[in-house]
Amino acid sequence: MTTPALNAAVRRAYEVFGAYTPPQHPLDVCTFCCMDEELEREMRAVPLRRLKRLHFYEYSTGAKSVDGQPADEVKYLLPRLLELLANGEDTHHSVELALDRVGRCPAGSFDADERAVLDEFMLASFDACLRGEWTADGIWYDLEDPLALLVMADYAGIALEPLLQHWAKHPSTHATVRFVESTYWGFWPSHKITNAFASDRPRLQAVFKDWMLAPSTKEAFTKRLLQPQFLDQVEQTASNTCAPFPVMVDAVFDHLTC
Repeated sequence: MTTPALNAAVRRAYEVFGAYTPPQHPLDVCTFCCMDEELEREMRAVPLRRLKRLHFYEYSTGAKSVDGQPADEVKYLLPRLLELLANGEDTHHSVELALDRVGRCPAGSFDADERAVLDEFMLASFDACLRGEWTADGIWYDLEDPLALLVMADYAGIALEPLLQHWAKHPSTHATVRFVESTYWGFWPSHKITNAFASDRPRLQAVFKDWMLAPSTKEAFTKRLLQPQFLDQVEQTASNTCAPFPVMVDAVFDHLTC
């Protein structure tokens, strides 16, 4: 499921990146054992909007250069990749790595307009997650986890602070539910994001910890946990884990107020 904001970000991506042309050389991906040669050829020959999830899945998960990515190749393919992501298509085995190639491009590869597209798409994605409006079947259940999307943003080199500021001010009760569920398991036990893909992301860990422990963040979410509309929902929220949701709320409240 997508949203109007995600659709708008995708349209903008096609406008901004539309000048890039298909690569005239093989893509930076292993076609020996990782990606089917015909799929690789199609990614350069078939009109961009006709490329399917499988093209990007094999391209994204295939072995690639360790010393960087060809920016023009990545930018040519990016609008269609973002479109598939917006529709909840699993273009990688892990949502956290969906934009990994973007972050591997040389520093300065994206100009201000191109960077703005990435920021717009990431904010729209994060907002949809917080509202519970961006969902997918199968392995991409992590579209419902804000911490997984923060990891995705970090791999892409996208600024994290605007996303966290948006979360702190988000009006949706669902965003508070997501805060409780994700931080109960994914931060408070060790004061760091425990997502496996975040273990070697020092920038992400530092930014998120500073935000979580900031008095303004604690105050904002403490107030939200006490809001009548949230308290009314506590007993109705079914936990997807072994801990009942009310227990999670009490534990997070204690962390915020200690």
